[in-house]
Amino acid sequence: MTTWNNTAPAVGNQISADIPDITENFAHLKSGFVRIFQDTWSDSDLTTDKIDTTVGFNDGTYNVEFPTNGIAAHSVIMLGNSSTIIWMYLNTAPPGWKVLTTGADTILAVAGGAALYNANGGTAAGESWANLKAHTHTGPSHNHKWYEYNGAAADTSWQSDGAASQALGTTTKANAGMMTDLGFSGDENKVTADLYTILAGTGASGAQSTADVRPTASLGKLYQLDTA
Repeated sequence: MTTWNNTAPAVGNQISADIPDITENFAHLKSGFVRIFQDTWSDSDLTTDKIDTTVGFNDGTYNVEFPTNGIAAHSVIMLGNSSTIIWMYLNTAPPGWKVLTTGADTILAVAGGAALYNANGGTAAGESWANLKAHTHTGPSHNHKWYEYNGAAADTSWQSDGAASQALGTTTKANAGMMTDLGFSGDENKVTADLYTILAGTGASGAQSTADVRPTASLGKLYQLDTA
């Protein structure tokens, strides 16, 4: 192991006495460079030399290291601390990260404001997928008018486009239109009331299928800085 000679060479020494100390100091410098660079030291060619990431740098408080698992307090140099969690379009954790054990099978949303996701960031909010699956749509029972009695005016029905159309002429038997054609006669055979279809039932639709209720998505996971 080489050591640095603080007092040699010295003024007044003979050159033959100082040469061994100068050589040892150069060897000490060479040993330091060999530790810093990822290469066997060459006395003539430095083109392949690179900084050794296992040595890294230190700012007086933290070791400045490239990402690796279990870097503990030094992770502050990366992005934050153990509370730093991000979503990535990946299936396995990259170096320096690990999969978060919570948050699976949920969607991403922006917290805050006054709407449905008015909650703290870092928490879950909203309904579960189970509540979005099987359900029914219920409306009131109802019927449809197909004939409208208009008194002395011409009675009407409706075409498929919703337009009103004269149905049976006037309310007198002489001008009763279709009623006359059907063989009715006499004022007692006039239609004097609105007519409707039969009630349309409960008005409830069927249940939504529980399969394929989610749209196609690009899947990723939540990842946490690996400080443990």
